[in-house]
Amino acid sequence: MRILVVDDKFDSRWGIADWLVAFLEAVTVESAASAAEALQLLERRTPDVVLATHAMPEMEALELAQSIKSRPAPPVVIVLTERSDAGFDAACEAAGVDFWLEKHQLQGRLLAFLKERFAVEFIQPRVA
Repeated sequence: MRILVVDDKFDSRWGIADWLVAFLEAVTVESAASAAEALQLLERRTPDVVLATHAMPEMEALELAQSIKSRPAPPVVIVLTERSDAGFDAACEAAGVDFWLEKHQLQGRLLAFLKERFAVEFIQPRVA
């Protein structure tokens, strides 16, 4: 499985990427520091999942999602936000986002979604 993490904050982007690699079997993670960079990467190779942080300068994740979903055979788009409400949920649906969640729910909800959608396996922790 290939995942593209899009976040303008370096620590957040690589923290999420490292976390995904630590918990998921057979995953390759790429990253982009902006929606524009993500779109350039998508021109070369389409990942299975684009995981984008909502609040980014220049282009937010919902606009990025609309652009991605307008392409033929688009990847799954997941949006991370600080706080969700009914208006945000409706905007995600309208943009074609496949799944959205608040950042504090990342570990609990994202892994379950990926396992259900892609039948990915989790890495079993090693016991010494």
